[in-house]
Amino acid sequence: MRLGELPERHDSVVCLLFDGDRPVLVRHRERAWEFPGGHAEPGETVEATVRREAREEAGAELGEVHVAGHYVLAGGHTTVVTYAGVRALHPLSGAFETVEVRAFDALPEALLSWDDGIYDHLLRALGLPGAAPLPS
Repeated sequence: MRLGELPERHDSVVCLLFDGDRPVLVRHRERAWEFPGGHAEPGETVEATVRREAREEAGAELGEVHVAGHYVLAGGHTTVVTYAGVRALHPLSGAFETVEVRAFDALPEALLSWDDGIYDHLLRALGLPGAAPLPS
């Protein structure tokens, strides 16, 4: 991950969403628990994409959105990493791919859509709460 850097172009965003110190995740209809995020629409700013995705996937109204950096996958797919606090949560419309929203004390390791440790890594690298405890 490239902390503090905004790429020249990006394909998607992810929003590390928090209610106080508790990470807020969405349960995807076909996967498992994950932070909200998705593809940017043409001409859409990073912040507009984050706010739209958080609203669609989590029913969330966000406070201040912070851009933390970005990462590039092997195939060139570039994702901007952001984080924000929840101002309000509204019921899901059912029109999008998520079926549940929940705040956790820490990431539910066995129940995440991605088992590559990316969420724990991002939380630790950014000094944000909710990462799973490191093994002793």
